[in-house]
Order: sequence, then C-alpha cells, then structure tokens
Amino acid sequence: MDRKEISTGKVVIVGRPNVGKSTLFNKLVGKRKSVVDDKPGVTRDKLEDFAKWQDKIFRLVDTGGLMPGEEDFFNPKIREQVEKELPSADAILFVVDGREGLTSLDEEIANMLLPYKDKVYVVINKVDSKKAEENVYEFYKFPFKGYYPVSSIHGTGLAELLEDITKEIKTETREKEKELKEELKDIPKVALVGRPNVGKSSLFNRIVGEERTIVSPIAGTTVDAIDTLVERNGKKYLFIDTAGVRRPSNVDYGTEFFAVNRTLNAIDRSDIAVLVIDGKEGVTHQDQRLAGLVSRRGKGLVIDVNKADLLPVPPDEAERQIKRKLFFVDYAPVVFTVATTGEGIDNLFSAIDLVWKDYNKQHKTSYINNCIRKIVRENPPPHYRGKPTKIYYAFQKKTRPPTVVVITNRLKGWKEHYKKFFIRRLRECLNIHYAPLVLEIEERTEEG
Repeated sequence: MDRKEISTGKVVIVGRPNVGKSTLFNKLVGKRKSVVDDKPGVTRDKLEDFAKWQDKIFRLVDTGGLMPGEEDFFNPKIREQVEKELPSADAILFVVDGREGLTSLDEEIANMLLPYKDKVYVVINKVDSKKAEENVYEFYKFPFKGYYPVSSIHGTGLAELLEDITKEIKTETREKEKELKEELKDIPKVALVGRPNVGKSSLFNRIVGEERTIVSPIAGTTVDAIDTLVERNGKKYLFIDTAGVRRPSNVDYGTEFFAVNRTLNAIDRSDIAVLVIDGKEGVTHQDQRLAGLVSRRGKGLVIDVNKADLLPVPPDEAERQIKRKLFFVDYAPVVFTVATTGEGIDNLFSAIDLVWKDYNKQHKTSYINNCIRKIVRENPPPHYRGKPTKIYYAFQKKTRPPTVVVITNRLKGWKEHYKKFFIRRLRECLNIHYAPLVLEIEERTEEG
C-alpha cells in the first residue's frame, strides 16, 4: 500500500509544549485544524496539511510537544515520532517562546536538532512585548540557519520566514493544488469515527501503513482529524482519522469540545463514515447516536467491529445483534477486524467499495418512474381525508447520496410507515443496497 502525495517540500514544526506550534500551524494552513489549548501537550499526534505562501504550496507537519519526565506516557512516543520526521524534512521550524526566554528544555531540543542544523529555522514566537523582544537574543546561541521573531497569533514576522523557507525547498504552484482537488473529487473520502479507545487509531495506522497517530491504552489520545491519501489495489481513498466522541455529558468545553466538532466536521467532509465499534463491548448508546449522525447527514456507512478476536459470541450472532441495535441503518455492511494484526482489513476495503458504488448510482428519469409505477401498483399511497394520494412523476436529483424527488398532490398522505415501505421497494428496484437513499416529497396542486 502506497501513500500518494503531491510532490512538495516538507516543513516540520517542533518544540516543547505551549510555545504556539499549533497556532503557527493554523496560521500557515489558513484554518483551525490543529487544536489549540493552554494546557501543555495538547497536540499529541502529528498533523499534516498544505500551507501556501503567495503562489507557492508546501507540506506542513505539526508534531506533538516534546516533554520531559519518565512518568509522561507520551514523551518517548512523541520523541520517537518527531525523530522519525526529521531526516525527511526539507526544513525544520524550531518554535520557542519569546516571552519565557530560553529554557533548559529548549536547549535539550536544540541538541537533538544539531545533526540537521543546516535546515533548522528558529521561530521565536510570542514576540509582542518589550520583554519578549529583549529575550530574543538568548536564542541566537544556537548554530542554526536563521532566527525569526514572530507573533503567530497576529501573523507579524511570518512573511520573512516564509520567504526564506520557500526559496530553499521544493514548492508547487496553485495550479498543482487545483489538479489535486480535481483528483480528490472522484476519490471516496472516508472518515473513521467512533467512541474513544475502540481502536480507531490502530485501525488508521494499519490502513496507512505507518504509526501516524500515537496509540495508547489511555482513552481519547487522538485530538485532531488527520487526512491521508492511500492507494490500495489500484484504487485511491482519502482517509480521515478523528478524535473519539464521548457522550455529551462527558465533554468539557475546550480541547475536547473542539475535538468533537472536528469529528462532526470530518463526517460532513466525508462520503463514507466507518463507525468503529468495540467487538468486546458491542453496540452502545453512543454508537447508536453516531450512526444516527451519519445517517442524518446522508453519508454512506460501514460498521467496523474492531477487536473481533475478543467477541463474546460467534460472528454471525454478533452481526445479528448489531443489525438489531442499528436497524435504522440496515443498509450498512458489517465487517470484523483486528486492527493490531490487520485481520479483516481487505474486507473493510471491499465494504467501502460496495458503499461507494451505490453512493454514486445515477438512474434515468424514465427508469425511476417505471420503478415507482410498479411500487404503486403493489401498494398505492394511503388516502388522505378520503381523497387519493397521487404521484405525478419522480426524478433523481443527485448522487452522493442518491436522492429521488417525488412530486405528489398530497404531502400529508405520505405517512411514515408508507415512506419506509416505499424506500425499501425503491432500493430494490434501483439496486441500491449499501448506501443511503434519500426520498424528497414535494407537493404540487393538480392545476400547478
């Protein structure tokens, strides 16, 4: 499995926690993609996006804050992840805090960066006061390529930094960005969603083929949505890994609130959501809520039962239980995976392909109307106030999801039970078995 990327230079942001790395990342990519919080160490996973300067584009990577201390679970993991990025980086932005001045941890990180000194740019952040300006010179002791006093929040000082970086690294033009967007238009965008600690990050890592997000036994370690273009069996997919969604009563305003929003945004940006369920625990109320969110947004859905090696019942029985609890998305295929070993990953991709095919199905108006005539002959819409409910005609409005518009004379004649029957029969006739089918009913008078 190969990851396909736009061919640009890679710029990696490193530094200790709370120096403003994520603020700098958000400023350079032009959107709030990385979670920003006053708590040290909020960014634990690396995050990538394209940054733009004038007509030039390059890849920007935000890494977790390097923290000392044996008790901190993330320190060795983050250090390992940062060290993995450094050799392939074309430029390294070493972010320090101008307000605090030089710290022992800054010096420790500087020593780690010494082998790459010719591509390290020291970004002295938060230089927006006289004291911070006085502290700037403390950082000039490092033997690095350049020094840039900036304020990431206000954007001051960034122009010179970007000018110098883009002179040194390979960049692409906006034309290349348009090509990439055009390429992505016909690629399924797949969001991995689920509760914390159900194995989404392990699954994402297995799909991508590298330890892209930090996986730990602590619930809720992924706080950002991360996009990765993946090629498998000659097909391309854009995968979006997201933070775990807790029950609303357990969500504090702040970092976790924004992580939940990112999950919702990831669902909105996706075509297909893979709802990852803990095989040992089965379907929970929160899993049902997430499936409902995906359904209401008209997205395709695959139910991935992860940790399938821990199923308390045989797979057939587990699938029956899942289908019963998620009856309102009965079109969604169910697959069983063990992310840690890779078992079932092929089946997951096959299920995504099935959903994607149905999600894009388009039918001629004549065919749709033939289907509707068959359905009405079998079971016509109920009368309303003693008068018949008629269907004048229908047409497919769009795909992704397939959306059929029915023109009728009496909207109130379409009771809920009849709509469910109608959609079920329409699915069969249109051969749409694995994707949502949206029915829109519009009322028009016989004169109109």
